[in-house]
Amino acid sequence: MVAQSSHSYYNTRHNGTRPRDGANSKLALDNLIRRELRVSDPNNAQEVAEALLDRYKGTPQAVAIDREAEGVPFLLTPSTPAPMVRAETSSDAELQQAMNDVERDLQELTSNAILKDVTPELEGWAMAIRSAMTEAFHSARFALDSSQRDKTFGIRRTLGDYARMVRLVGALSSPVVNVNYRNLAQSIDEVTAVLLVTMGEALANVSFNRSRYLLQVPYSELQSRRDSVLYALRNFIGSTQDAYAPNEWPRGVDAYRQLYKHLDDQGQGDLRSLLTENELSRIMDMLIQRASHGNVEGLRHLGATAQLEIPRLRRLVLIASGLVDPQSPPLTAFLEALQLFIDAFEGAGGFRLLRLARPPILFYGLYGNSANEQSAEQRLVDLAIERNRLAELLDCFARCGCTPETVKCQIILDKILYDLDRAIDLYALGTAENDEPEYRAVAYSYMVDTVLQGMSINGDTCLPPSPLNPNPDALISRISTALSKVRNLLFERINSMNPSNDTNESVPALPDDEPLPALPDDDPPNGPNFRKLVDQELCIQQDTERRWRDLIQTMAPACIPFSGSNGNLGVFNVIEAVIRNARQNATGNGEPCVLNFPLPAQYEVSLSAVANAEASIDGNLDRIQREISNDEEESGQPIESSTS
Repeated sequence: MVAQSSHSYYNTRHNGTRPRDGANSKLALDNLIRRELRVSDPNNAQEVAEALLDRYKGTPQAVAIDREAEGVPFLLTPSTPAPMVRAETSSDAELQQAMNDVERDLQELTSNAILKDVTPELEGWAMAIRSAMTEAFHSARFALDSSQRDKTFGIRRTLGDYARMVRLVGALSSPVVNVNYRNLAQSIDEVTAVLLVTMGEALANVSFNRSRYLLQVPYSELQSRRDSVLYALRNFIGSTQDAYAPNEWPRGVDAYRQLYKHLDDQGQGDLRSLLTENELSRIMDMLIQRASHGNVEGLRHLGATAQLEIPRLRRLVLIASGLVDPQSPPLTAFLEALQLFIDAFEGAGGFRLLRLARPPILFYGLYGNSANEQSAEQRLVDLAIERNRLAELLDCFARCGCTPETVKCQIILDKILYDLDRAIDLYALGTAENDEPEYRAVAYSYMVDTVLQGMSINGDTCLPPSPLNPNPDALISRISTALSKVRNLLFERINSMNPSNDTNESVPALPDDEPLPALPDDDPPNGPNFRKLVDQELCIQQDTERRWRDLIQTMAPACIPFSGSNGNLGVFNVIEAVIRNARQNATGNGEPCVLNFPLPAQYEVSLSAVANAEASIDGNLDRIQREISNDEEESGQPIESSTS
């Protein structure tokens, strides 16, 4: 048998490389025990045993151990009560009804003899829509988790794309099947609407109440971000490095020495404790522990304390950034990892879903009203109401005579309905601290305004100006009124930026025939570049519409030209013209949207460019020197250089 002292494995463990890994593992295990069991000494067995019994108090195993200590047989434990069945809410029944409606409409379309040529494509739609609804049905119930909430919003957008596509194909198809297509789109809209309500009820069901704090990331990701910070810290202070190579500069150690001294010189000595692994891990572990696996009580605890404890970490990031010269990659990596951990505790959007899910009469006392959020939340509710009113009017509009110009108008109005859903999503995700989603929603006010101002299609206008429609009960007038309300609601966010409007009162609505002014050139102080946001949102819409062209040509007959000819606008020309005019009116930008990803040149190409530039400079210097020499020979006098 080989002795342990002569075996290569044991020698490897004691040659100065493996013990460091073992020490790090032991330190990580001690930190885990301290954090999870909240004991001061992880090596104290009695303290750990009491903490374990306290943690698992009430479980069958803990009860059995207590009984064993009392002399009672170990296996004499009470039976586990049967889990309670979750009671269904009203939105469960509504969602089930909406899904049944979708199923019936899908069967109607896929079995329709008129659509036999596109049955495979329709069956593909059916599979995708069913799968999306099932996924959204499960994820919406867990909206307290940010990943599940984001997933539900993503599926809602996908289902909205299908509804938009279904309406578009139906408008271009025979009037006989247009009704079936629109019925399917209406049923999909029901599902997407109930998804918002289900997410709001998921927050209300866990007694979210007055809390407005939602974690930015899933609870499971907090631990990985915390570990990244500690790994970066060890790399920064040099505790994980064996030795520097002969030609390697000690960037981390040098930065650590400078930072330690600068913090003391600037009276920020308390931040030096954050460069110690135990203290930094203690603070991060307390925050993670307080989140309590992301349940509602933990989030409320965290919402009340995180903004008071995070500033210390943020102060270290702000002061240490740019404090060390030369810059140190290990320090930058540590600060970036620490900032990533801090960002996880920024409040996320989504609590406005409560406004859509719960009746307004409950907000006094139970959910509260916030002065900063009141106007935005009220706009969200008003947008949802006006969106549904507009959808009903457009269903009636689809039953009118089907001239090519009328069909194009219907397609444009359906596009506006789709845009309203995106604006509602953006408002639902906004917060008082993050109003960028609301600025993005302003882009859709210009889409509505373009249609309201009597956009002409081959000489005819979809919505004639009000003076030409004296009857307010006419369908066109009612659609114009609904669009006007939506436009003013979305643009109200820009009006509220006016310094004269500091009373948080509603801004008077613009008349229907008065176009929206262009976006102001000045961005709000410390606010986003909203002109860029609006332009980007409209460009995304334009890019999406272009991608649908091939699919539409496959699914719909070519009774109405897709592209224009002989001066007439095709279907896609009309949609593109609306988006282009909206961009022009909002930002004055008439350039085509370009969505590309510029990449830097290859290393060899960059070196070649630098070498060519140097050769060109040398050639120019030689030419200038020769010209100076020729001038001196001709004049017989030396010429003084202007740089000498």
